[in-house]
Amino acid sequence: MRTIVLLFFPLLVYAQTNFVSSSSYESNFQLVQSEIASVYNPKTTNFTGNKYFFKKSKDATLVLFDTDEPITVKTNYNLLDQTFDIVSDDNEKTLKLLPNKILKVSFDDRVFVSKNGKFYESIHENNNFSLLADTFLEAYIPEYQPGIQEKPDPRYRRNNSVFLYYKDRFTYIERRKNFLISIFHKSKSKEINSFYKKNKISPRDDEELKDLFVEFFEFINL
Repeated sequence: MRTIVLLFFPLLVYAQTNFVSSSSYESNFQLVQSEIASVYNPKTTNFTGNKYFFKKSKDATLVLFDTDEPITVKTNYNLLDQTFDIVSDDNEKTLKLLPNKILKVSFDDRVFVSKNGKFYESIHENNNFSLLADTFLEAYIPEYQPGIQEKPDPRYRRNNSVFLYYKDRFTYIERRKNFLISIFHKSKSKEINSFYKKNKISPRDDEELKDLFVEFFEFINL
C-alpha cells in the first residue's frame, strides 16, 4: 500500500496544481471582463499568417488609471483590430482591453501606452514628450495582369507609423531627414544636422529617432 501511495502522489500533486492554475486563470479572466475589458468578435478575413504583434500571447502587466494595483494577464496585440486580445481558457470568448481603463501594458521587451482612446507602442516617454509607434496591418492587392489573371484577394502586410505626442497633440513623423530637422527651431538646424551626421541617424530606426528628440526636445517648434 505504501508503494502505491508513493507512485500516485506526484499525479495527485500535478492534478491539484493544474486545477488551481486553471481555476486561477478563469477567475482572473472574469475579473478582467468585469472591470477593464469587453467581449467582442474579432474581424474574420482570408488573411494567412500571424495577425498579432507577437508570435503568441505573452504575460503582461496592466497599469490602470484608477488604481495602483497592477493586474497580470496573458495577452497579444491584434494588428488587424488594433486591440489587446485575451482569449478564454476554452477559446470560446475573446475580450478586448479597454484603453480608457488602462494606462500601460508592459511586456518583458515592449511597453504600450494608452493615448486618446488608443494603444501605442512606447518608443520613449518623459515629462516633456512621448515618441509613439502605431503598428498595424494594411491591405494591398498583389500585382497581376488584368484580363489575363483573375484579380487576387487582398493581402496584408505589417506597417508602422511614428507619432510625436507633444503638448497634448499628435504629430505624424515623416521618416525623412529634412522633415525631422524642420520640426525644430531654425536656429538649431546646423547643430541638428551635425548631430544627425555624427551619429548616423537613420529615420527608419526608432531608437535613433529617440536619441534625436531626447537631445533637442527643448527646441521643438510645433
